[in-house]
Amino acid sequence: MTVVKQAIRENDVVALRHPVGKWPAGTSGTVVSERGEHKLIEISDERGQTLDFISQTEPQLRLVTKYS
Repeated sequence: MTVVKQAIRENDVVALRHPVGKWPAGTSGTVVSERGEHKLIEISDERGQTLDFISQTEPQLRLVTKYS
């Protein structure tokens, strides 16, 4: 059986594999920009209010929902 890893793109929802600053592992956010392997992630609250932007490389992220 072949396992295909889907690339993470803009608008995809991702979760952090490791803590980043004040954000624990498992925190989810939306990819708003990408530069190759580097992704800019927007972290929002339940009302959609932006709380933070963080930059991570693709291996540090887990794809939650694919929208791209």
